[in-house]
Amino acid sequence: MASPGIAYHPSVPLHVQIQRVLRARIESGEWEPDRPMPTEMALAARFGVSRTTIREALRVLTRDGLILRHRGRGSFVRPPRLRPATPRKITNLVLGYAAEIKVITVETVPAPGHIVEPLGVERGSPVTRFVRLELADGAPLAVVVNYMRVELGRRIRPRDLMRLSMLEFLRDRLRLRLAPIRQSIEARLPDPEVAGLLKTDLTQPVLMVRLVVRNGAGRPLEISDTFYRADRYRYETETRLPPARGSGARAGRA
Repeated sequence: MASPGIAYHPSVPLHVQIQRVLRARIESGEWEPDRPMPTEMALAARFGVSRTTIREALRVLTRDGLILRHRGRGSFVRPPRLRPATPRKITNLVLGYAAEIKVITVETVPAPGHIVEPLGVERGSPVTRFVRLELADGAPLAVVVNYMRVELGRRIRPRDLMRLSMLEFLRDRLRLRLAPIRQSIEARLPDPEVAGLLKTDLTQPVLMVRLVVRNGAGRPLEISDTFYRADRYRYETETRLPPARGSGARAGRA
């Protein structure tokens, strides 16, 4: 159990939250390179969690090359010059988070039925299909599948999407004026491609966020389907209710 003095986010695994704290201390220089870090037992007591949770947090830091672990000696911060380069992260303009991006495929395919109406193309006509994998803390978070007409798709190279989000590229590099973006959210079961990239199975539902992106004249430019691991992503909104009927009149008489 976590210490009652520490506030943990209820939907994020404890080891993920703890490794983020440890990562920040390493990257800030609070713990000196080549010197021993606090022991597993000391960290477990400090964070109010089990040693198993601490080991999992340390495993991620070891995998990312930030620390070295020696049996019988403990964990040591790796000198900055020996650490792997930090992966570039790209910010999702609509939802606001940042993730590492891997471009999986860019190909020309016959337009599938589910994008015909929103993209305004005929079924079977050639379209460009992009598949990217988003990673957070080195683990799969989401698979992004974009469809667009071939004449637009050929203007976007895979390496462009390693530097900018698709929306940034359309807006800032291609100078396209974008209309308000339509967004829909639903739960569904993944297909084999998505399940394989997310490292889940076909029975685990994913959260799908669809964006329909149009230009300033209202013509569809692209369809973006993003499939999130349900155990790693949660969508939240805040809604303000209108004032109660008559509240203004009562306030005026007070």
